[in-house]
Amino acid sequence: MQRAAQADGHAGSLGQHDGVSAVRVRAAQERLPDRELTLVPAPGRAPRPRLILAGIYAAAVAYHWFQSLAHVTPAVFGDELLYSKLAQSIAAGHGFVLRGETVFFPAPLAILAEAPAWLIHSTPSAYVVAKALNVALMSAAVFPAYCLARRLVRPSYALLAAAATVAGPVMVYAPYLMSEALAYPVFLLALATMVRAFERPSTRMECAVVAVSLAAVLTRVQFVVVPVAYLIAVLLVGPLRGERARLSLRRHVLSAGALLALAAVPVLTGGTVFGTYLGATTLRFDPAAVLRWSGLTAALLPFVAGWLIVPGALLGMARLALRPRNRAEAAFGALAISTVALVLLEVGLIGAGDAARPMERYAIYLIPLAAIAFFAYAERGAPWRAAYIGLALTGAGTAWLLDFPVRAGEGFAFDAPTYSVYAETAAWLGQANAATIFAGVPFLGGLALAFLPLRRRFVPGVAVATIALLLLGGAAAYAGDHAMTRGALALRAGDPPDWLDRSGLGPADYLELPGGSAHYGWLLETWNRSVRRPLQLGLSAGDGYSTGKARIDRAGRFLVDGRPEPAGTLVVNDYGTAIDFDGDVVARPLDGLTAYRIPAGAHVRSLAVGVGFDRWATAVVRVQVWPKSQAGRGFYRVALALPRSLGARNVTLSSAGTSRHVLIQPGETTVVRLPVRGFPVPVLEIRTDRADSVGGGTPNARLVAVRIPSIFYVAKGRN
Repeated sequence: MQRAAQADGHAGSLGQHDGVSAVRVRAAQERLPDRELTLVPAPGRAPRPRLILAGIYAAAVAYHWFQSLAHVTPAVFGDELLYSKLAQSIAAGHGFVLRGETVFFPAPLAILAEAPAWLIHSTPSAYVVAKALNVALMSAAVFPAYCLARRLVRPSYALLAAAATVAGPVMVYAPYLMSEALAYPVFLLALATMVRAFERPSTRMECAVVAVSLAAVLTRVQFVVVPVAYLIAVLLVGPLRGERARLSLRRHVLSAGALLALAAVPVLTGGTVFGTYLGATTLRFDPAAVLRWSGLTAALLPFVAGWLIVPGALLGMARLALRPRNRAEAAFGALAISTVALVLLEVGLIGAGDAARPMERYAIYLIPLAAIAFFAYAERGAPWRAAYIGLALTGAGTAWLLDFPVRAGEGFAFDAPTYSVYAETAAWLGQANAATIFAGVPFLGGLALAFLPLRRRFVPGVAVATIALLLLGGAAAYAGDHAMTRGALALRAGDPPDWLDRSGLGPADYLELPGGSAHYGWLLETWNRSVRRPLQLGLSAGDGYSTGKARIDRAGRFLVDGRPEPAGTLVVNDYGTAIDFDGDVVARPLDGLTAYRIPAGAHVRSLAVGVGFDRWATAVVRVQVWPKSQAGRGFYRVALALPRSLGARNVTLSSAGTSRHVLIQPGETTVVRLPVRGFPVPVLEIRTDRADSVGGGTPNARLVAVRIPSIFYVAKGRN
């Protein structure tokens, strides 16, 4: 036994030496200089998914922030005006106040998220920070998208789904001062939480479902469909093997009961909780129109979802709902199908009741669900091959049915990113080539999907091709957005856009006259915090928020809401109407915008509706004067001119039964006198028999008839 032990000891010692020698041999071999170099990490050294996810987020923030630098101004009014002004009011400690009045806004979370940026005193600097903050928020959708995908697929597929979430044209909404930036991740967070609550039910997760449902609705009122989809899923997700149906429903009694109780609040309050959205309850809907707008929006979504994933996504949702392997799959299938149906129905209602256009912007939140469903379908071996081929070929053969050249137009379409991508592609390559691309990509992609089996090694190729299509579409959408905002800033904001804040003129009211674009006032108010409130003269409707009504009394006094306007600065939009105040012109930041320093109870000498800032007149002009002396007789003295480049035209001047007819020849200037009697002085009307278009192809295109260099009223005496 002793010899056996010694033998065993020697054998053990020999084994140790042999192991050390083997290690040394392997180490020597690894140091050989002719070993093949590779960029593929060695097994066990691949980056952890969380690090890759953080890298995707960082790359998304950097790319979309860079794109946001060329998004130079707010341009969607009055939504961006509402969000930015309420955020500024919050930052200043005044609460939800707009134009001096408290506003009940039912979806305040996006405003609260934006408010810190407006602590910066400089509006241009604060705007840059607000855009960057929104980019960071919207790019954060990668995290809930990844978490939601991980309930169903492997980490690599989940990472690809997260990348697709922030690669496409939908990210063009990131720099806008609205709710989309925050709503995008909140929507995905809500669904990820709900799937988790189905997968591992507990009291804590039930409370979390209620919390994220509230957060979703408080971020965007349209997300009321999210808790509704959850309630539907509670009914649809039946018991799995070994479970009792009653137990399956009992697990979600707390969350379902709380959500139903919250749903009763609008009924009990008469809808007042909808605040600024209360008008939606009075809309009327034609069922056929609802289906038409829902269907059109559904047909547009594949173009901003990357097309290649759509057949697999549809089958993936159906597979998870009909044949789930676990509660997470059942929950995602039910939630995805319910959410898609409800969102498209909601889009159809908005299109039929108010918008009369496809509201693709309201459905962009479905795109990450499509990406996740596609990878879930691939994860399960791509079953139902015949149906998959059928969907691929159907998409390939029907994409050309969408008449983009007719519907998309030639400019950026804020509510339909697909139209924006098409319009910019047409601007780059021409309508024919753009139409060919929008029909050819689905056609060739559908054929490829039909003939190439969706095996494991083919899935990353489809994903990479999809992300490439999304990035290309996003680049086109960004280009259209940049062109649109540059045009708005150059034509209607002044240089610099915060000129009023910089001028030292102090707080100012803004007066909008007939013939001018409302964007002048919105941009002025957005960029300048010293604007007190907008006033309107001779206009029938405002922008839905607090607006003062201006008028001119018989004596020519300028009144606002029945009272004389106090002394101070008044910025006037005189793009299409000429006005002559008692006071001094102190600034003209751009054509069509003039700043006056007026005395208290300012007197208006004349108002010429239809005479623009450059003295070009429309075909019909109405002139009214308010002389300080109450003369009973006088005459209008009107100078009429026509450039040599235009054809001759007839002009008729009339007032109180007296008229004059004049033929204006090209290159000619004519002075006409028209006597009038009475007080107030009768209105002068000037009519021209033809008009020409100027500024075509720009936002300031207009029809003009004749130039009127001057209009005077000359009093001849008293009665």
